[in-house]
Amino acid sequence: MAEASHGQTLNGINGAPVDTRTNLLYAEEQRPLSPREVWRLFVRSWRFIREYRRLVWTKAFLATVSLVFFLATPWPLKIVIDNVLDGRPLTGIPRALIEPAAGTDPARILGVVMLFLFIALLVVGMVADRAVALGTDVQSGGLDQAGFTQNDANEGWSLWNGLFGYLETRVTIDLTQRITQSVRTAVYRAFMTSPLGMYSDQKIGDAVFRVMHDSAAVSSVFYRGVLAPITSIIMFLMALIVLVAQFPNEPLIPALAALCLPVFAIFATLFGKALRNQSQEMRERGSNVMAEFEERLSQVQVIKAFGREAHESESIDRASWRSFRSTLRLLAIIMAIGIVLTPTVGFLMYKALYHTMMEVIAGRMTLGDVVLLAGYGALLAFPMATLGNTWAAMQLPAAGLRRIHSVLDRLATGTASGLNGDAVTSIREVTFTDVSVGYAPGAPVLHSVSFQIVRGEMVALAGPSGTGKTTLILALPGFLEPIAGTISINGHDGRLLNARDLRSHVGFVFQQEALFSATIEENIRYGRLDARAEEVRLAAEKAGAAEFISQLSDGYSTMLGRRGTRLSVGQKQRIAIARALVAQSDVLILDEPTAPLDSASETNLIATLRAIARERIVLIVAHRPTTLAACDRVLFLHQGTLEASGTHASLTASSPTYRAYIAETDPTLRPQ
Repeated sequence: MAEASHGQTLNGINGAPVDTRTNLLYAEEQRPLSPREVWRLFVRSWRFIREYRRLVWTKAFLATVSLVFFLATPWPLKIVIDNVLDGRPLTGIPRALIEPAAGTDPARILGVVMLFLFIALLVVGMVADRAVALGTDVQSGGLDQAGFTQNDANEGWSLWNGLFGYLETRVTIDLTQRITQSVRTAVYRAFMTSPLGMYSDQKIGDAVFRVMHDSAAVSSVFYRGVLAPITSIIMFLMALIVLVAQFPNEPLIPALAALCLPVFAIFATLFGKALRNQSQEMRERGSNVMAEFEERLSQVQVIKAFGREAHESESIDRASWRSFRSTLRLLAIIMAIGIVLTPTVGFLMYKALYHTMMEVIAGRMTLGDVVLLAGYGALLAFPMATLGNTWAAMQLPAAGLRRIHSVLDRLATGTASGLNGDAVTSIREVTFTDVSVGYAPGAPVLHSVSFQIVRGEMVALAGPSGTGKTTLILALPGFLEPIAGTISINGHDGRLLNARDLRSHVGFVFQQEALFSATIEENIRYGRLDARAEEVRLAAEKAGAAEFISQLSDGYSTMLGRRGTRLSVGQKQRIAIARALVAQSDVLILDEPTAPLDSASETNLIATLRAIARERIVLIVAHRPTTLAACDRVLFLHQGTLEASGTHASLTASSPTYRAYIAETDPTLRPQ
């Protein structure tokens, strides 16, 4: 169905020609993202998150409550060291909480601490990065973008793994899946409602990658860019309050911890662009692997026919290695950040350790105090490091967000128009008046086309390859809007009609007809999902398919293989026609339906179409002279316009260009 005329070119990157439809989706993705654009993408993605505000607030509440347990983690060891082993009296916060229950006896104090630890183990488990047993991570991870985003799309984390962690992880997994599902549905819907012409150039594997993997970027933005900074600030303030209350004369530890924020922020800013660009390359490479794999599987018959299995396996291997190397480069950037940060952070830790040890030597601090200060120093430093690292962490999903929004912005733009127009109850006539149509403004594929077809006609659309036949049939149901002129339906401007209504009255039968791996009845009913069994059989009879279906062992319940490979070409065509008929379409458009048929099958199909055309408009894209001669009229397109219209016989007699075209399609008519 694709034609060379679709590929209108513009000047792309470095002056290279870029197809307009490819350019439509991908051109903006070829340049680096600026920080302002990254921030704008984050803001625009919030609409997918606020849809589940109740879960968002629940997750935020549980995450905040878990921080309270964090504040208690350094205390048991301090109490055991100072108040149990060394026999020192309880002071400060532990004294107010433990002494009323245990008094000053070390053994009873140890019992209270052990009871607390046992209850804490049941409630919150042990502090951890995440509740691994409840997560759905791919444990190997996979050093490629698909492996990373698969984990992002299924991540459920909690800082604890007891009963509390179980609850929080379930909420998180639910929230993550819902956000990702919303994004996937929106991107998938944009692809499904995009113009048919777009798929002539769209790599299906790339579309799948955007739906399945890039969609995980939105939930990643929420956790890394919103929840993590907020909980980090809360954790820092809570830990600071406790530390100041317990050690009012030790300002050095909070100061050193706070220095982690500017240190991490500076290096995150320096490496942010490199991370962002490398993440973009990772996604492109990962998408290419999936696209190439999908294309080769779809062409497996050609590969086997020419014995190119080894060659294509090597191609996939090269693409996979390119994806793997792009991931290694990202890991190299992350390692470089670590190498640069380690001396600075190490110096801060050395300074804190040296100071506390000197305080112990001077007798102003106990070993238990050192443990407590170290614990709270970590509780102060970790959120500061998280805050400083937020911008760098957000660079990784930024490229995925752009790939999502490029689909939503560019493909969805043309789908909303016309959905609120006037209803269409039937199509009796279609009129093109000085219509120019194409895939980019100012670049028409067809220009100044005028004709009218009415119910009861079977009209052929003919012309050399690349002259715009497919463009015309895509414009008729509104998949392409005219650049100039008017396409009228029953005398009404098609742009003022409800696009979904209009398309429901137009049925397509494509040259390479694809059937689903389902029963024959399900394939026919796909034209109208609520069609009754009697209507399915009536459509099959009108399409001339009922006879061969009845000869199959399972009849209409016969399961078809992939793309209907269990049927002959002619049988698949008839199933496809029945599918269009059961939809009760007023206009039936067939793209070269007789091209793959032999003479006998062609004759039978033409007879079927003649019968159908009595109560419908039938428009056939055709090249064969026998098919053209069987039609009431031929619309002859040449050099991007309608050059002539009439019967096959009249055009053969009056149009030298048409005669030359027929001679090219039928070697027996060429002059010797």
